[in-house]
Amino acid sequence: MANEARVTSGINISKGYLVYDAKPASFVAAVAGVKGPTPGQLAVSTSGTDVSFAQLASPGGLCRLMNLDATNYVTYGIWTGATFCQLGELLPGESYVLRLSRGLGDGAGHTLRLKANAAACNCLVEAFDK
Repeated sequence: MANEARVTSGINISKGYLVYDAKPASFVAAVAGVKGPTPGQLAVSTSGTDVSFAQLASPGGLCRLMNLDATNYVTYGIWTGATFCQLGELLPGESYVLRLSRGLGDGAGHTLRLKANAAACNCLVEAFDK
């Protein structure tokens, strides 16, 4: 089968002279496997928490990241085993959909890592098979 998933996103900004309106765009994507969402809600520490996708049969699918905290932001990125390569932030209450690399968690020590800013907080990670 194909086109089992639909992702929609857009952005509107209105601040002073800056007015930008990107109409919502959507696309459909194939989902080959049937595993997910996983791992679910995680307690994220200020030293960092690794995300396991061990339940997935074929990593590299769509993933939603959501910060459930009302106060603290969370940084996400790749943990190489020695270095945290920061990619982005989830401000309080924010949620984003992205496609993960199929090489993530490949046994070479590369994992998705979340790191809370000032205090531990909960995040939702919902990953699906490729």
